[in-house]
Amino acid sequence: MSTIHLIRHGQAGARDAYDQLSALGQQQAVLLGAYFAQQGLCFDQVVTGALQRQQHTAQLVLQQMKHDRTPQLDVRWNEFSLSEVYQGTLPLLLRADEKFAADYAMMQATLRVEPHAVRGAVGRCDRAVIEAWMNARFSEYNGESWTTFRARVQGALPPLIEKTIEQTSEQTIAVFTSATPIALAVSSVLNLSNDKTLGLMAMVQNSSVTTLRVREGEAWLFSFNATPHLPDAGLRTFR
Repeated sequence: MSTIHLIRHGQAGARDAYDQLSALGQQQAVLLGAYFAQQGLCFDQVVTGALQRQQHTAQLVLQQMKHDRTPQLDVRWNEFSLSEVYQGTLPLLLRADEKFAADYAMMQATLRVEPHAVRGAVGRCDRAVIEAWMNARFSEYNGESWTTFRARVQGALPPLIEKTIEQTSEQTIAVFTSATPIALAVSSVLNLSNDKTLGLMAMVQNSSVTTLRVREGEAWLFSFNATPHLPDAGLRTFR
């Protein structure tokens, strides 16, 4: 039975520098690589999205593993741009929803104190913006749609499954990606709704490992959001 490990990047920077790993994010990646090396894990194929935080995580993990394979870039594993969704949706939501407008003011105050905050008004605003995007609430929005994004990401998994079928031996594949692509991959395996997928997105921890097992050309969820390399709760983050 072949294995596909879906690995989320380490903690990124603040929202205005989100495509860079923070110091903690780099530490998370190094710890994951050391854990993989300790387990004697080797990859037959390494795939990474094209975002800097995804590629840097892969680089740090593979260095610890003394892994000499060159990762294959696949832009289908890129995360959507939350900043672009905010830019296209925020003015519309502020006009349409007074409660959201109040939450957004609280969110701005919170982020000035804690740039990596995910709870309270920050979480409520993120969810409202993403739900509006997923549900195509505003026809004025002209960025990448949720439907297009979902199709892009879910189109990246079947070729990896096909790759395992073509080989005569069991394959171990690593994919360095982001929270939403991981949630969408799991969603495609479990046939989940958009609402359930949104819930999964919020649960995926930085540098966590979600594992799929491939049997007879079909992927099955084996583990989700595992962080055995982060024993200290202070090392576990969601953004």
